[in-house]
Amino acid sequence: MIHEGALDNKYHVKAKMKNKEWYKARIIDCRLSKNYDPKNQKVDSSYDYYVHYENINRRNDEWVSRDRIQLTDELIVDEPDLKKKRKTDDKCEFEENDEHEGMDHNSLRMHE
Repeated sequence: MIHEGALDNKYHVKAKMKNKEWYKARIIDCRLSKNYDPKNQKVDSSYDYYVHYENINRRNDEWVSRDRIQLTDELIVDEPDLKKKRKTDDKCEFEENDEHEGMDHNSLRMHE
């Protein structure tokens, strides 16, 4: 996401939830604020930001205005993709169960 004047989504931020508490979060997306005047230059406060609060259910992700965000210098480090890891783990399970060769994953689970 690169939008003129928007906050950098490569860093964690602290965002204020509806309960008025500040939580570590990451910016997922941004959109022009309803209050943005196209006659003005785009700056970070011209946008609303869609944030995901770390370690909190994604159902709580929300759009927040710039005044509910505090910047940090903590760079976001990509975490390994769990879906890819699970696929690798499933493949290992098949290799360990060669006596069940030809059975798909669901059949193998039912067979257990």
